[in-house]
Amino acid sequence: MWERPALVHPQTIMISSANHDLKLSQSQDYVLRCQPGTVALDSRLVVWGGHDVEFEDCHLHVTQPDWAAYLQRQTGTLWVHDVYFGGSHLTGGIQMQEPGATVVMRDVLFDRVYGSYKTNHAELLQTWCGPTRLLIDGLTGSTTYQGLFMLPNQWCSTPISVFDLRHINIDDSQGAVALWLGDVNGGMSAMRLNLRDVYVEPNSGRKWRGWWLWPQPPAGTWSPVIAGAPPGGTFVQSSSTGAQGVDENSAPEALPGEQN
Repeated sequence: MWERPALVHPQTIMISSANHDLKLSQSQDYVLRCQPGTVALDSRLVVWGGHDVEFEDCHLHVTQPDWAAYLQRQTGTLWVHDVYFGGSHLTGGIQMQEPGATVVMRDVLFDRVYGSYKTNHAELLQTWCGPTRLLIDGLTGSTTYQGLFMLPNQWCSTPISVFDLRHINIDDSQGAVALWLGDVNGGMSAMRLNLRDVYVEPNSGRKWRGWWLWPQPPAGTWSPVIAGAPPGGTFVQSSSTGAQGVDENSAPEALPGEQN
């Protein structure tokens, strides 16, 4: 479940300043890589399609105000590992549309995303459609508006199996809602939500948990979330090849009833 997918005859693609708007065959497996060092992009990374897609060891730096990446319509598993999404003025992190797919993110780092209610609605992670399974272990970022904004049945109707969120720290000290989960069209009635070591540093003017969590208390959706910073420091840091973090040496254990 948390391990990289078993790719079949994968095609390798190098992401570069000249090659970062990718339309891939939905029946083909792919490996996405970057050259060592920082890869400067004049606009967001776009990855549309692919079956099982492995994206690893990249430091992307978006040089213009834009989202960091659009990841869309993979048909199997999208596996994102040790990736640093950077930029001096990101207007958002990752936007996903992944109906029916599994998305695994392990040790992902974001520079601050900038937005507001009256301008662009910046989020570190935004999903409007799927995925069926979202597994995150190691995510660090900061925002001036929102953190994880999840409406997985807003634009599609797909069964949602599990959202498993571990070792996440969000600096929301200049932002608004850090964690948002909406149930649209009843498609999430059977969804399993697991939270482990999820930290939010709230805005000093918005201390009540209902100002930075949705659903608001007394709903218990986000009750395990801890207000503040992780005592040992951020879960993910930059590295010479992109990012590194909490699970470099072993995969997280699967939840009971879930396959690894």
